[in-house]
Amino acid sequence: MYNFTLYMTTDCNFKCQYCYEDYHNHYQLNEKTLVDSLEFMMNYGDRGKVLIDFLGGEPLLKKELIYQAVAYIKDNYPEREVKYYITTNCSLMDDRFIAFMKENRFTVRLSFDGNKETHDLNRVAKDEVSCYDKIFENIMKVKDSGLNFSVRMTVTENTIPYMFENICYLHEHGLDNICMIMDVYLKISDELKAEFEKQVGQILQYYLAEAAAGRVFTIDQFDGKMFNMLCNFGNCFGMCDAGIGNFKIFPNGQIYPCGFLTSNEKYCIGNIKEGVDIRKAKLIAMSNFDKTDPKCKGCTIRDFCHGMKCGYMNFINTGKINVPSDAECIFEHIFYKAMVQILEYYLQQPIEIVREKLGVYIDYIQEEDLKFSEFGEKIAKRLGDER
Repeated sequence: MYNFTLYMTTDCNFKCQYCYEDYHNHYQLNEKTLVDSLEFMMNYGDRGKVLIDFLGGEPLLKKELIYQAVAYIKDNYPEREVKYYITTNCSLMDDRFIAFMKENRFTVRLSFDGNKETHDLNRVAKDEVSCYDKIFENIMKVKDSGLNFSVRMTVTENTIPYMFENICYLHEHGLDNICMIMDVYLKISDELKAEFEKQVGQILQYYLAEAAAGRVFTIDQFDGKMFNMLCNFGNCFGMCDAGIGNFKIFPNGQIYPCGFLTSNEKYCIGNIKEGVDIRKAKLIAMSNFDKTDPKCKGCTIRDFCHGMKCGYMNFINTGKINVPSDAECIFEHIFYKAMVQILEYYLQQPIEIVREKLGVYIDYIQEEDLKFSEFGEKIAKRLGDER
């Protein structure tokens, strides 16, 4: 399977304080480049399953081109398996587009930071007028439609004190698939670290209390880390397949390995006409790898750490793909402590709950002949003893 992100435009109707996309030129996808991009994607590699993620800027500024893209694939590649994603601030969402996404089984990522007070701290329209009420109304429509969606709640220095409050707010409104996105450029002080740890502790207790009451919801920093907690990867750096199986296609047809690199043409690895230079993609990664690994050598949570997976997030902060920022390091250690408590909680639960929550990970590790972590061995033994 190949993953493609298609940038519809670099423009956005918002000017979020934490946006990492800094484009000096404004690019707009046109119909010809759209078709050429789709042909490139559908004919790349082994022509197997394709994942297409519509992104911006704000992709719904080019809503009509998204309609055209899906129609083109249906007309020209009716037998191909294609999965669609979109990331949007939801300000331009409407009933027609929701129905279209439902028909074509989109997975939707909604950029939404919580309640009005928090959301308006950093996410404002370019005219500096709050559109929170309209966005919230649109998000509720997406939820009620039955679409597969998640909420991307960006956490910044000025919103760390409200993390717990906003997790509760989202959950109380039925927005039960939440991913906390840490501001990639965040600098963290001792005071901020203490506040972050306090907030995560409150979120953890709320998460466990809701689980005990049968009101289960998903927090990506917890649920999305289960596999990493149960599998032993050998404490090695395991970057994603950026530039190898995962490509970012810009509105001008240029191809990049990662969204963190799209503002610098130096890291362009090809285009939709001439193809991808895989050698250059590998060279970019290898030339920015710190072989001495002074920061993470001997770290006990390397298998768990997001910094050991997201190389170019590290790169834009430290200049090395395998050296995470100080803030990322702090965040991951705090989340790891929370995950230990979550797994200890599940070890004490009835076997049916353990199997429902963790069985799929244990089965996969066994089927793929991977190694269990210490927690993985405990869970596997518990499940095995009951069989």
